[in-house]
Amino acid sequence: MWRTTGLARGDGFALDELRIVERAPSWSEPVPSAGHRLVFVRRGLFRLRLPRWTGLVDPGTGYASGPGDEQAIAHRPGREDVCTVVTVAESMLPDGWAPCAPVPVAARVDFAHRVLVARTRAGADEFELTERVVRLAGAVTWRAAPKSSPAHRRLAEAAREALLEDPARATIGELAATLAVSRSHLSRVFHEETGQTLTRFRAGVRVRAALDRLTEGEADLAGLAADLGFADHAHLTRTLRDHLGLPPSKARELLSTNVQAVAAETGHARGDNRGGRDDRTTVAGTGGKQRES
Repeated sequence: MWRTTGLARGDGFALDELRIVERAPSWSEPVPSAGHRLVFVRRGLFRLRLPRWTGLVDPGTGYASGPGDEQAIAHRPGREDVCTVVTVAESMLPDGWAPCAPVPVAARVDFAHRVLVARTRAGADEFELTERVVRLAGAVTWRAAPKSSPAHRRLAEAAREALLEDPARATIGELAATLAVSRSHLSRVFHEETGQTLTRFRAGVRVRAALDRLTEGEADLAGLAADLGFADHAHLTRTLRDHLGLPPSKARELLSTNVQAVAAETGHARGDNRGGRDDRTTVAGTGGKQRES
C-alpha cells in the first residue's frame, strides 16, 4: 500500500510524504513521475528501477526523476518505508539536474530536508518554504553510477543494508565475516561503489539515527550515544558537528515543530500556509484525509 500525504504547496513546488508497506518483495507496477522530483528516504531502504538506473536507495541515497519517467520499486515485506517527495517547477531546477539517477544525500543535505519538513509542520509561511526548497535543490550533488560488476554492486548494497540495520556494529572484521569477504576487498569495493569509506558511511547512518531520535525530542544524549554505538556523549557531539556543523542540542531545536522554539533561528513569524496545502490531504497527524493506492 502506498499512502501519500500532502505537506505543502507553493509557487513552483510541492512537498509530500510517501509511506509504503508491501506484503511481497516483488517489483511494483511501473508508475510515471508526475513532474520534476527529488525523493529523499527518511526511513527504510528499497530497490528502485528507473529508465537508466537500477539500485538500492536509502537515507544516504535518494533519486531524481523527470515528467513521465517510469519507476518501479521492490520493498522488504512488512517494513514501512517513509520518503519525502519534493516536486519543483522547471524554472526551479538547479544546474546539472540529472533525472533517472541516484542522488548522494550528504548528512547536511539530509538535515536541510528534515528541517524543511519540520518547518512545514510548524506552519512556516510559503515565502520561507519556497526558499528552503530552492536551497535544498541547489545543495544536491550528482554522482554518476559506477560502471562495475554486478557482484561488486551487490556486495556494496549488502554492506549498506547491514550497517543500516545495525549502526552500532563494532568492527569491519565483523561486517566482512557477515558478508563472507575479506576486510580489504570489502573496503576497496565499497569505496569504489559509493565514493565513501565504510567508516564515513557508518558515521552518517549513526547521525541520521540520532536525528530521528532528536526529532522525537530525545533529551538523554548520553543514552542516545550509547544506543548508537558512540563512545560517549562527547563522541556523539563531535560526530554531529563534523557532519552537520551543529551540536545535538541545536539540531534538536531546528527539528522541532514548535514554532516558538525555532522562531529566533528562522526570523519568520508563523504562517498558516493554507493557500499552498493540498486540499485532499493535510499534515500527517492532524486527522486530515489521505490518498491511498
